[in-house]
Amino acid sequence: MSAPDRDSSNVRATEDALRWLRGARAETVLVAQVKRVVRARRLRRAAVLAGAAALAMGLWASFRPASEVRRLAGPTAIVTEPNRRILPDGSVVVLREGADIATEFSATVRRIALRHGEAHFEVVKDAARPFVVSAKGVDVRAVGTAFTVGWGGAGVEVLVTHGRVAVEPATHAAALVDAGQRARVPSTGTTTEIRVLSAAELAQAAAWRAPQIEFSQTPLAEALELINARLGSAGHRRISADPADERLRAMRLSGFLAADNAEGFLLLLETNFGVQADRSGPAAIVLRAKR
Repeated sequence: MSAPDRDSSNVRATEDALRWLRGARAETVLVAQVKRVVRARRLRRAAVLAGAAALAMGLWASFRPASEVRRLAGPTAIVTEPNRRILPDGSVVVLREGADIATEFSATVRRIALRHGEAHFEVVKDAARPFVVSAKGVDVRAVGTAFTVGWGGAGVEVLVTHGRVAVEPATHAAALVDAGQRARVPSTGTTTEIRVLSAAELAQAAAWRAPQIEFSQTPLAEALELINARLGSAGHRRISADPADERLRAMRLSGFLAADNAEGFLLLLETNFGVQADRSGPAAIVLRAKR
């Protein structure tokens, strides 16, 4: 893995930890089978385990003897998908939790009112009909591009991930924002602030759009099964646990994890849980307890 990719994994791992600190509360989750379920569930508050720099996650492990493991309920993991919608023109919007939009499409314009929160847009190109997102007195105008708009008490932020948009505040001059840049329009101010984001900052800003896995006393083997299924076969090696390792068989995981952050997951296990990931094999990564 290259340094930028590892940095991105670490940043997303940190985002998981921050999400855990903001929201975890006690609740037992018992699910008959692992499936994609679009619903929010919360687990009991747990100490976030910090490892090497920027590797903390909202995930913790416990160990149970084999006799007690057999009495545990079935699979206890949920995949929460982002709220993704297809708009009338084929464009896609992903809504962050709590976001609300209204749409108005005509023969001359495609207009979205972002009433609250944050949303990411992937816009189908249509030169005859500009795509306009309005938020708190700011219009964000695009043709075919991808960008995120969010607003709160401090103002409106626009992050462009592909192409270019025009940010048009009602109070001052418009500004062009390119891919990799973030524009901020303060609630009180006469200029639009624009700056280039690093790869790590871009990854952190996009972390909320990734599916999340919620574990509740989930056996490590079942957690790996779910992670492998999410990664698919597109160049990703399977991750497996040594079946003869009794300590790994007794490991139970609880907390939240980005579903596609396999490298961050491995780094967490290696740093905090006494697990060694053997990456020497060409087809699979094998986990073993450190001796």
